[in-house]
Order: sequence, then C-alpha cells, then structure tokens
Amino acid sequence: MEKQQNDILSMGLSDEEVREHIARGEVNISNEKNGKSYGEIIFTNLFTFFNLVWAIISVILCCIGEFKNLTFLPVIIPNILIAIVLECHAKATVEKLSVTTDPRVRVVRGGEVREIIASEIVLGDLMLVESGQQILSDGVVVSGVAEANEAMLTGEQDAIRKETGAKVLAGSYLVSGAIYVKVERVGKDNYIHTIEKAAKSFKKPTSNLFRDLEKLLRYIAIFMVPMAAAMLTVNYFATEGDWHQAIVKTCGSVIGMIPAGIYLLVTVTLTLSVIKLSKKRTLVQDMYSIEMLASADIVCLDKTGTITDGTMCVTNLVPLGEHTDGEIALVIAKIEGAEESLNATSRALVEAYGQDTSLAVVDKIPFSSERKHSAVAFSDGKVYSIGAPHFVPCEVSAEMEDMISAFAEEGKRVLVIAEHSALGEVGEAIALVAIADRIRPNAEEVIGNFQSQGVTIKIISGDHAHTVSSIARRVGVANAEKYISCENLTEEELEQYAEEYTVFGRVTPEQKVLLVKKLRSLGHTVAMTGDGVNDTLALKEANCAIAMADGSEMARKVAQIVLLDSDFATLPDVVREGRRCINNVRMSASLFLMKTILTIFLSIWAVCTVSLYPFSPSSMLIIEFAIIGIASVLLALEPNNNRIEGSFIKTVILRAIPSAIGMIIPVATLLVLQNFGVFGADLAASLEVRNALAMLAMTMAGYVNLVMICIPYTKWRLGVVLSMGALSLVVFFGATFLLGDMLLVRCLAGHGLAIVLSLLGAIVSALLVQTIALLIKKAKKKI
Repeated sequence: MEKQQNDILSMGLSDEEVREHIARGEVNISNEKNGKSYGEIIFTNLFTFFNLVWAIISVILCCIGEFKNLTFLPVIIPNILIAIVLECHAKATVEKLSVTTDPRVRVVRGGEVREIIASEIVLGDLMLVESGQQILSDGVVVSGVAEANEAMLTGEQDAIRKETGAKVLAGSYLVSGAIYVKVERVGKDNYIHTIEKAAKSFKKPTSNLFRDLEKLLRYIAIFMVPMAAAMLTVNYFATEGDWHQAIVKTCGSVIGMIPAGIYLLVTVTLTLSVIKLSKKRTLVQDMYSIEMLASADIVCLDKTGTITDGTMCVTNLVPLGEHTDGEIALVIAKIEGAEESLNATSRALVEAYGQDTSLAVVDKIPFSSERKHSAVAFSDGKVYSIGAPHFVPCEVSAEMEDMISAFAEEGKRVLVIAEHSALGEVGEAIALVAIADRIRPNAEEVIGNFQSQGVTIKIISGDHAHTVSSIARRVGVANAEKYISCENLTEEELEQYAEEYTVFGRVTPEQKVLLVKKLRSLGHTVAMTGDGVNDTLALKEANCAIAMADGSEMARKVAQIVLLDSDFATLPDVVREGRRCINNVRMSASLFLMKTILTIFLSIWAVCTVSLYPFSPSSMLIIEFAIIGIASVLLALEPNNNRIEGSFIKTVILRAIPSAIGMIIPVATLLVLQNFGVFGADLAASLEVRNALAMLAMTMAGYVNLVMICIPYTKWRLGVVLSMGALSLVVFFGATFLLGDMLLVRCLAGHGLAIVLSLLGAIVSALLVQTIALLIKKAKKKI
C-alpha cells in the first residue's frame, strides 16, 4: 500500500513543470468577463447624452457670465459621483463574495498533496478526487475506483463507474470511491466549454425597468433637440434681439425638460440593494436581476438543491417476520461498516444507525448502478444484502409490495435488506427501509411566500415525475398533482403542456430551455433556479437566473444571482428588495416627470404664442434639489413589499400627469394674467414679477404634489414631507441672498397680495387635481 502511494506521488508534476505549463498558458483559467470594469462604471456614468447636454449648457452659461444660473450643478454632480462610488463599492463587494465560491481541489505536486483553487490547475496535474467532490478539469483515471454522477452535464442521474483508464469530465462529481485523475484538458478546452459556447449564443435578458427608462429618455431627447432650437428662436424675438436673455431662458427650458437624476436614482437604489443583499450571503452579479425576480410571475425550481438539500434521511424502518428494530439496526450498522466509500444513501443509513466494524469482511459484492444492490459476507458466517426492491435476490411478497407502493406514493425510496445462506444465493427479506430526500426546513415557508404573492411555482427535474410530485405536495406546491414525464414527449407536446402542468419529470437540458422559452412567449416573467451544467442554457433563457454556490461553476457564471449558502430561503429577501426598489422608484420617478411635463407644456406654449419662457436655470433650484432630488432618494429607501403590477412607463406617466397639471394651472394662469397687464404696464417689470410669481407657484404646487404622492402616510413619509418643506425654505432664502438675486425680495415687498394669491392658487390647484386623480383611481379599483 505504501509503495502504491509512493508511486502515485511520483506521478505528480514538479514545481518546475508547473511553472513551465503556466508560462505556456496551459492553465485552467476562464477568460470570460463578468460585469463592468471600474473604468466602464466611471465611463457609463459620466458620458451620457444628458450629461453632455448639461456640460454644454454649463459652458454656454459660463461664457456669458451667468454663473448664478449654474445652480443645477450642485444637484447633478453629487448624483453622478454617488452613483459611481456606490456602483464601484457594489462591484468590490461582489468580487469579494465571488472568491468564496471558487471551487478548490487537491493535486499532487512536488511529491506531496496540495490544495489549490480550480483556476490554478495546469495541464498534466494529478488531481485527487473523493466522494462528494466535483471534478474540475477533464482527465483520465490513473488509480482508484469510483462512481461519478454526470447529471450536471447530461441530466442523467444514474452514477457511472470510473476506474483506471476511464475518462472523467469537468462538471461531474463522485458519489462514491476516490480516484486520481491526470488532467488532459484545461480552460476553454474542457468539454463543458462546448456547452458554454452554446449558452453564450443566448441574448442576456434586458431589464423591463432599464428598457422602459431608455425608451422614456430617448423620447424626451428626441423632442428636446428641435424644441431647444425653436425655443432659442422664440426667446430671441420675445426679448427683441437680446441673445443673452434668450440663451438663459432657453437653457432654463432645456434643463427643465431633462428628468435630472431619474436614471441615477434607479442605479443608486439598485446598487444599495446589491450591497444590502451581499450581507445576507446573496451575490447579485447583475443588479437589474433584482427587479426581474421581483416582477416574476413564474418561478421554476429544481427538486435537488432547492426544495431538498441534496442529502437523504431514513424515515421508516419496517422489520419483517420475527426480527426486531434493534436487530435490524445492528445489521445495517455492520453492512455500512463494510463500505469503503459512502454515497448519499449510505450516509443516510450511517447517520441513522452508525457503522459497526467489529466483524471482518470475508467477501462482498460492491454496489453498482446497474446491479442496484450490494452484498457482504462476514467472518461470523452471516451474509446480508441491501438494495432496491426486485434487485436484491429475495422474494417480494404481496404485503411488501403494498408497503413499497405506499412509500413510493409519499416520494420515498425503499431499500430491501435480505439475509442469505451464501453470497450470491437467493435469500429471505428481513426488513424494509424507507429513505427520503431531506427537505429544506424553510422550503414550505418560502414556496408559500411566493404563492401568496400570486407567483406560480413549477418544478422542472430530471428525476421521476411521480417522486417529484410527491415531494412538491409535501412542501405545499399548488397543483402538485398535475405532473407529467417528459421522456417521450415531442417539442410540440411539451409546449402544449407548459402551462397546464406544474411538475415536469425526466426533463432533458434541451426540454428545460423549451419550457422556459414557451412560458416567456406566453407573456410570463420567468425566474429559474439551477445548479448543474445541464441547467445552463435554460438559466440563460430565463428572465432571472439563480444558481446555488455549491452547484457547477458554469451555472454560477451565467446566473445573475448566486445564493452563497445554497439556500433559496434568501430569495424572499431579494424579492422584497426588488419590490422596494421598483415600487418606490415608480413613485419617485413621477416627481421627476411632473417637472418634465410642465416644462414641455410651457415650451410649447412659448413657441405657439411667441412669448418669453418664464424660467431661468436657477428657478428650478428648490424643486430640483429638495422636492425632487433628495425627496426621491429618501422615498426610495422605504420598505415596500407590494406586488409589482403594470408597465413602468404607463404607471409613472399616469402618476406624473395629475402632478404636472396641478403645476401647469397656476403657472399658466400667471402667464395669461401678465398678458392682460395685471402686473403693470411696463413690459420688462411685469415679466420679472410674472416669472418670480410663477417660480413660487411652481415650487408650491410641486411641494403639494409631494405631500399628496406620499399618501398613505407612514412615519418615514411624514418625516420626508416635513423635512423637505423646511429644506425648501432654507434653500429659497439661502439662494436668494447668496446669489445676490434680490428680485424675489423686491417682489415680496411690492406684491404681497399677488404672492399670497399665487401660493394659494398653487395649493388649491394641486390639491384639487390630485384629489380628482385619487377618486378616479379608487373608482377604477372598485370596477
């Protein structure tokens, strides 16, 4: 034995050989890029269309000496910097967590066994792989005997015997035995890379939120460019050729059209969620996947690793004839004491009854996936066998058949224990043992949580459909009795049954892809969990892909969310974060759009009436900074677990329109009154008064909209409303004196009644419009 061990150690690479392989690039490294680099994060946050517009406006205002109208920069610059810092922090957090998921392997190098990570394997390395461990690179067995499960590659659950000369593939794992494997392929040359290439041909699903935001901002940009040219022309004529004033007013119009910070708000909100979830051992590799999982109406689960934890436990022991529980327990302990390696079934038996090695083993028949039983002869003359019914050489009575069927109905695996006169002879059954997959303690709670929110659960597994259905019933999956075996189904039949059935058994990797595709084509948002290479293509096709950390490396790579503790009980946390983000962003986004809609209306008004646009860039300071900017971020942080419903764009616009109308009415009224000479005969003076009053009315109406949008109130929302009211006053008076713009002070001194009426009009207008909108919303719900 010692000589054999020394021979094996001598087969490993020397340190010099390892360095040579590394120099030639023969290393098990994947060059696949994951996520944005730090440079890309900075670039994508800095160089956007709207940032370019703000930069151009800033340069123009500086060139004409209008530094006091650069008040939008204290809002824009911090938003950009915060987004960059948070996204970089989230990336660093994700990278730090990713290290914990790197698989490790023992290799023979320099005459000793060393532990390294998978990416350090080189061509020619000698790997020591034992039961329960994953094979991390393709190779050939040079010593030892084991059984490998290649389900992660093929979907086939049966173990395959591996002995000297046999090929083993990266992604498979050992269920019994131990082998030394000489590495023949590394990195992209591994077999799983061919599957990976197919996976890469699938387009990564785009977030609905991101797509809708892009569409919304694209429409605004398309409208803004020609409108800016028209506004410059109109303002030039309205000021009788005063280019300076025309440029300032045009800049005010353009800045007002831009929903400043709406994209940054989404980025910041989702980034904070990524950081928060990382503390709960959840690795979010694509922050938009948080939204997709929160929006999912179908979640596809695999049985093993999600509902069950991948281990088994003994549930029933049934002695037959005159045998007792204690006697059978001792027999099982002796049988397991004779085992050299353990698989999942053996571990369950050892956990229940232990191992007894007091007797010497005279002879044995090892277990194999074809034989489905093992037998052992002891030095005391006793011979026992254990395995699947009808494979153990003994008679199965009608009574035993009934018990076996009953256990099978409950989703349990049944073992028969028999005693023989000699090894290989037909014996007599002495006991039945029922073993079940160990269901995760919180599986029923998590599934119930999803179903209570209207999410449909579907189980897609490579195991027997009836067994999977039984386990699904045990954890409360709705309609779990609707199961079907997919082994003989055509593609057309599978697509037809995609919505009808809940449990799909004997599913191939290709069928998993087909099911996900069909469900998505029917308008569903599909989230899927998986842990094997055979799940990869389906994971890529799903709207949100979730992998377990103890699954295959490839599944982790393609997944947007990785559960580092391999416990899907953390998924409700991800859903809650997603719902908080999306629901609160929808509410906050309506604040941004109310200003955009107001500005667009006033710009069209100015063009149609060939009149001067009322606002300069500094006029937007209070509403941009306090009522929209800070308030939107604070509101986005509030817990919100309501189910996400409807289109983002439609919901936001419908919420923003009443708010915009409540602002348009008082401002438009002031524009009309000025045309009738209400603010004096002197045109220039009356325009100054009109613009100042319009700014006050717009700001007050905006604040009232904030008050109404926060209904129903919570302590957090009340705090936001009150603090933003106080901050608005501070900004108003602070900016007035710091910028040296005393026009508002003169306006307050000479037009007190007009100010009061303008503010009251703004309050009444906003309250009336918002109240009507709330009543309409309630009426629609009743209908």
